[in-house]
Amino acid sequence: MNYSVRPPATSFSTRAGAFKMRRYLNGRSLSSPPHSSRATELWVRGMTVSQLKALAWGCTPYRARAVIELALRARREDEAVTALGELSLLPPLQEGRLFHLVTLSWAAITALLAAETARSRWLAYARFADLDLDDQQALLLYLNAPSIEEAHPRL
Repeated sequence: MNYSVRPPATSFSTRAGAFKMRRYLNGRSLSSPPHSSRATELWVRGMTVSQLKALAWGCTPYRARAVIELALRARREDEAVTALGELSLLPPLQEGRLFHLVTLSWAAITALLAAETARSRWLAYARFADLDLDDQQALLLYLNAPSIEEAHPRL
């Protein structure tokens, strides 16, 4: 696996996802985002899980913030666990980087592990198995765990 930073996804389906997501957010315009990080945090915090899922699916600068907000809700809301499981399979999230090697897909899997519910752990194991072998080893190294079953990250 090439561990260099991958370029952003520029496929038509990724760009089209942003348009669908804009329509889905009930008139909220991403062309005029909040002006401060605190306003962005409150803006994302007020969204439903389905709106956060649409925001993470689209090709926007707020994709990572939506995944993090879903991660914070995963312990309380089963719908957020389902959304994180679905999002971790998407190619744009597998290509989108938070920093260095850590992709948004890894962040979703880590959030599922951190939720510490039976369903979230089972879903995290399934999504971990979907990664290729190099990504699995790199994720285990990032989590500082010998196996995925022994990983207990905290958010």
